[in-house]
Amino acid sequence: MIEGWTSGNFGIDKFIKDTIYDARNYSGIVYKFLVWVPFNRFTNLKKISEGGFAEVYTAIWIDGRSEYHKNNGTWRKVNPEPGMRVALKILKGSKNMSDEYLNELRVHWNVTKNYGLRLYGITKDPKTEEFVIILEFAYEGNLRSSLTKNFNNTFWENKIKVLYDSLIDLQKLHKSGYFHKDIHSGNILRIYDDLTYISDFGLSGPANEQKLNDKVYGVMPFVAPEVLNGKPYTSSADIYSLGVVMVEVSSGKPPFYNIKHDVHLALDICGGLRPEFGKGTPECYKELAYKCMNADSNKRPTADELCGIFKFWYSSINGNTKEVEVFGYKGKEIKEAFEEADKEIPNISISYEKNSDAVYTSRALPKPVNKDYDSKLPDLEIPNSMQLRDIDNENTVDN
Repeated sequence: MIEGWTSGNFGIDKFIKDTIYDARNYSGIVYKFLVWVPFNRFTNLKKISEGGFAEVYTAIWIDGRSEYHKNNGTWRKVNPEPGMRVALKILKGSKNMSDEYLNELRVHWNVTKNYGLRLYGITKDPKTEEFVIILEFAYEGNLRSSLTKNFNNTFWENKIKVLYDSLIDLQKLHKSGYFHKDIHSGNILRIYDDLTYISDFGLSGPANEQKLNDKVYGVMPFVAPEVLNGKPYTSSADIYSLGVVMVEVSSGKPPFYNIKHDVHLALDICGGLRPEFGKGTPECYKELAYKCMNADSNKRPTADELCGIFKFWYSSINGNTKEVEVFGYKGKEIKEAFEEADKEIPNISISYEKNSDAVYTSRALPKPVNKDYDSKLPDLEIPNSMQLRDIDNENTVDN
């Protein structure tokens, strides 16, 4: 830690110091808190992505993260990792960071400090005076780039594991009383081949703006119809977004890639339009994704329920639950369905021509649809042949 430091922003200084004070009350061995890092302690910056509200760089952190142990009331630095690769997320407009955005950074820290994508600390670009958050680097990129590069070699066992890992993050967020508000395949990060996290909890808007009730931010194809229609965000809206991610995982193509992402698409989504699954996708998987994308938010499953299903599916694919039945399917039926679907994966084409107005980075979306479209949301029901059994009346798998 740097003694006598200041970020130049009282709120950020307090945020970092609060994480240190909180750590003092922790009874464990290893203590986690945020650190302030001078910008000149990073080298080899390379830009890897840019969205409407942030730029992301990969960099080498000269000093690297360290673990801290208590030592007679002070901190003892152990196990430093010099030359560590990290991601630097430059928050556009953060020179004048809003209190609301700073609070969302607190949420991000509180949710992920013990499990999830690691947030190591904060720095500031001296040229722009914009703040930068220091994050764990995702060596395999995001889910969309992973699908693009490896779709024909990524079989259903791996796909289910990626979604299950993502759901564990979402489950923890919802249990903490928060919503993500911007789930899409660009925000699901593959740290390593067998480790996946959801990133950017609640950080979908500009850092220097208080979010207004009638402003919707996000990637339109992943935004729930009721949110597009001006209704408040709820945990079930995150579930809708996860359902769209499930479709993209099955097809390898971004949802609505060939359509302009404008108010007309928003109207179509509110009218029941949903993206297309890939060839050979198991019926049980499609049923669940449709359930997640139900127009009636009250009929969508919860993150807890989805974790139970995906845990069961993953165990079934590995042959561990052959005779167990969950949500109307036996383990051996699940295993057979996904093994059959694996045969199609090498033959699925993922080449596509994207509409120039299809946007897959978070942005301010058109005004809520209900200002231009005076109707109630349709109740998009799943056909009887595609119904899951009532989730509320079935047993779940313990996590």
